[in-house]
Amino acid sequence: MTADGVVPYSLLRHQGAMLRASAGMLLQAAGRVLLPPRQEAGHGVQTHTVMPIERRIDAPPAQLVNHYIRWCGAAGRYDSELPPHMVSQWSLPPVSALLMQLPYRLPGIINQGVSMTVHGPLPRATPLVLRASVEQITHADGWARIVVAVVTGTARQACLVEARLRLRVRLPGARSAGAAPVRPPDPEWLTAGSWHAEAGDGLRFALLTGDFNPIHWCGPLARRSLFGGLVLHGFGSLARSVETLAPGSYTELDVRFLRPVALPSGALSVQLAQQADTDGWRALRLAGAGEAVHLAGRLR
Repeated sequence: MTADGVVPYSLLRHQGAMLRASAGMLLQAAGRVLLPPRQEAGHGVQTHTVMPIERRIDAPPAQLVNHYIRWCGAAGRYDSELPPHMVSQWSLPPVSALLMQLPYRLPGIINQGVSMTVHGPLPRATPLVLRASVEQITHADGWARIVVAVVTGTARQACLVEARLRLRVRLPGARSAGAAPVRPPDPEWLTAGSWHAEAGDGLRFALLTGDFNPIHWCGPLARRSLFGGLVLHGFGSLARSVETLAPGSYTELDVRFLRPVALPSGALSVQLAQQADTDGWRALRLAGAGEAVHLAGRLR
C-alpha cells in the first residue's frame, strides 16, 4: 500500500522514535493545559537548564533511504552515503526530547530555518552517533526563540554534519508586533532549477521523516491552522530545492523558511545570486508565483 502511489505506508515501521516523541509532546502539552499558565520572563536571553542528549542509532534502513532520495529528486546521487539534509529524519526525536525539558507549550512550535555544515559524507549502513543540545533561548515580542544544534557522526568520525534548527513558540500574554526586518537589496538572480509539490507530498514527507504534524497531511485540521490549508514541511522544501543544484554545490548553507509552500503548488524556482560575496557565500532563494519567496538564505 502506498501514499498516492509513491511512498509506501510500510515506512511507518521505521518512524517509531519520532511517533513516540510526538506522542510524548502531546501528552505533556495536555498536562500543562490543566495547570495555571506559567508567565515567562520578558525580553532577553533566558537561562533554562537543558541537559544535552547523545544517542547511537541504527543506520537508516535502505528502503527508507532509497524512497527519500527518489522523493527529493536525487536518484543516482547517493549510492554509498546519506543525503546531509536527511538529518531531519533522525534528529527530530532527540530535538523533541530537548524541547520537552523546557517550560513552553510545544504543539505550536514553528521551524523558522536551519543552518548546516557538511564536514564529510555520512556513510550508509553505518550506525550514527547524534549529539543534540540547546544553544540559545531568547524572549522577544511575545515569542521564545530557540536554537538547537544537532551533530551527526559515526563512532569513527564524530562530526560529519552539523545542523542548527531555529525554532520559535508563542509565549502566554500580550504580544507586540515587533520591528519589521530590513530586507537587503536583491542580487541578480540566476535560476538553477525548478520543482513543484503535489497535494500528497506532505503525507509522503511525513512517511519519510516521521513528522506527522497535521498541517502537512490532514486537510480539515490544516484549514483551521494559521496557514489555512495544507503546507509542505520546511525541510521538505529545502531538500527538494538543494537537489536541483549540481552535486557538490555546497558544504555550508543557512536558510530561513519565510512562507510555507502550499499543497499543491505551482512551479517553484530555485535561484542563486550570480556573484558570490567576498567570503564565498552565494544568496539562495525559492521563489513562487508573483513576488512570493518561500525560502531564503545563502550557501557556499
